[in-house]
Amino acid sequence: MKPHTPRYEFHSVFAKFIQGYLEQLRIVGKKTTLPGNSLRQFDRYCSAIGWNTVELPEILVNNYLNTKSGEKAQTHCTRISVLKCFSEYLRGVGVEVSWIPTPGYAHTPNQYIPYIFTKAEIANIINAADRMAPSTKGSRFHIVFPTILRVLYASGLRISEVLALKVGDVDLEQGFIVIRNAKFGKDRKLPVSHSLLEYLRTYRMVNAAHIGIDADSWFFPNAKGECYSQRTFYDKFRQILWQAGISHQGKGKGPRVHDLRHTFAVHSLQQNIEMGKDIYTSLTGLMVYLGHSKISSTEYYLRLTAEVFPDFLERADSICAKAIPGVTRYEE
Repeated sequence: MKPHTPRYEFHSVFAKFIQGYLEQLRIVGKKTTLPGNSLRQFDRYCSAIGWNTVELPEILVNNYLNTKSGEKAQTHCTRISVLKCFSEYLRGVGVEVSWIPTPGYAHTPNQYIPYIFTKAEIANIINAADRMAPSTKGSRFHIVFPTILRVLYASGLRISEVLALKVGDVDLEQGFIVIRNAKFGKDRKLPVSHSLLEYLRTYRMVNAAHIGIDADSWFFPNAKGECYSQRTFYDKFRQILWQAGISHQGKGKGPRVHDLRHTFAVHSLQQNIEMGKDIYTSLTGLMVYLGHSKISSTEYYLRLTAEVFPDFLERADSICAKAIPGVTRYEE
């Protein structure tokens, strides 16, 4: 039985944009219940006050957020967070958005401590994934899953970005991947390492009949030629962790799939320092790779790297040690 997908009706001037945003979430396998319910409230508010301009100014958002006095702090933060993501979508499709939430405005402090895999653990995870048995239902997930794992660790992409890749986004001739309409509504073009490029070329050749040649086809299709859901990947990842001898601490505690992104960042910084590269140049490159909107978010990984590799600071310039910030929040 397929999971129930909530259907919403929207009537404000933002109706088609809300529908487009929710559809985008569905395509990459994200749940739409929470953002759908929250944006339905926003839609009703805009209709009630007669707002008829396709733009998102600060006064509109602030007035809407102040309509529910006495609500719980977490509920208020959720409403802000949903609007923040929706505003980024609007900006990406060309709508004027003048509301910009200040740092910490939409977030409670992130209490989750990222799990940084060791290189031995990464090897064990990939080896366990490579041993996956083929499905009896014709699925090629035993081939897709190990490939996606390699992309996540070798590029630092978000799982939503990898699952959303189309054939036309992966240039196996020039050796780069294009991430379209990412978290902050911007595209970015990333070079691919030689080893990952060779692996992707082999994956493409072996699965040519299943992937197809249409530039708009999914690069990692399921048996029906559709995009895999994040839930499918999460569930298998937990199984692979167990097979790799890495214990999962329970819901909300990790290790998580997203920790492959954190691990990529930490390992990249550590490797750059070992190679004698300037740390601030490394941070700028890492910021582009991760798709962060500001360098301060990337600086978070300086502290993580120093914690995982105690001799990190000794190898960096003395000025860098003093510059490592005590960051409590980071961009996912």
